[in-house]
Amino acid sequence: MKRLVALVISILVLALPTPAHAITSKTIAFQAEVWADNWFELYINGKKVGEDLVPITTEKSFNSEKIKFSATYPLTIAVVAKDFTENASGLEYIGKPNQQIGDAGIILQVREVATNRVIAQTSRDWRVLTINTAPLNPECVTSKNPTEECKSLDVKIPSHWTSPSYKDSSWKFATEFSKEAVGVKDGYFDFTWVPSAALVWSSDLKLDNIILLRKVIKTAPTTSKSLVLSSPDFKNGGTFPKDFTCEGKGISPSLSWSNVPTNTQSLVLIMDTSPGPLRPGEVDIGNHFYLTVFNIPKSARTIAAGATNVGVLGQNFQGKTLGYTPPCSQGPGSKKYSIYLYALSSKLNISAQEATEKALISAMEGKIISTSSLEVYYSRS
Repeated sequence: MKRLVALVISILVLALPTPAHAITSKTIAFQAEVWADNWFELYINGKKVGEDLVPITTEKSFNSEKIKFSATYPLTIAVVAKDFTENASGLEYIGKPNQQIGDAGIILQVREVATNRVIAQTSRDWRVLTINTAPLNPECVTSKNPTEECKSLDVKIPSHWTSPSYKDSSWKFATEFSKEAVGVKDGYFDFTWVPSAALVWSSDLKLDNIILLRKVIKTAPTTSKSLVLSSPDFKNGGTFPKDFTCEGKGISPSLSWSNVPTNTQSLVLIMDTSPGPLRPGEVDIGNHFYLTVFNIPKSARTIAAGATNVGVLGQNFQGKTLGYTPPCSQGPGSKKYSIYLYALSSKLNISAQEATEKALISAMEGKIISTSSLEVYYSRS
């Protein structure tokens, strides 16, 4: 009798409809497009799907690769990126007149093969963990015995770090670098990079030689028009007017935007720049951020120059008062300033005093629906 009851229960269970959450996600064909200085490995959902085919020991190995793979959403993208060093000293061309500390950089975008849509690209909201730093004493670059005199630091690679279940919240955010800072060449020009794809690394492009990068793409992006950020006062890639700098009125620039996704609940604006090399006595504080505005109403489409009544003004890197602090562009040459707009699926539960760039990026994680950015240049007279 017990066997009969068990058999009936089994038949009934098999006849029940499969819960919606148990349905297997659709497998999709993707293509990753990657350029690296100097070498990389790519993992998707914990599985290695490809690597740089040019050995890292190849002199001047700046290479691009197309890597095709199939996977399901959500996508956990994990990358090992390495800059070439001859040994633990962190130097290259050892014993030659051009003995030096090398620099690095990587850019990646992933597209769906069927739709040709780019669904992921490297940017500063990727997580990064530095595994090797050398030399810790950069002055050893001129040493005749760098293997002995140059110091290094190694961090153990975490177990299962490529897995979707790995928690990377303690990792720092990646730093974006310009094409000029990285010195792009060769295979970089094999691809047409989407505007939001950025060259990234840890905060130190030269001394950090091995890094891990991670990004989770929960769902395919919507097919609506992309968010567009603009300004009536300057063009993307143009010159930043003096009125918005310490040489002029020192007020925040006027900005406008369009194509806000219908499911947007708030918007965030951030303006920053990657500072140049540290001067004696300076401490690395990351990007210099000049403006943070969050919980901008979803109905807003503009912020006038100098306005303080749209959204909540957060911190700037000076940390003295809330709101905008104007760039002063210390040192010679033109500096690049970036302005980012984020459309979010919710408002942010953060105070104005807490709202640094780093804190906002962390608070936005998992809430970003769409992004847009502007680049503008300024050289102090």
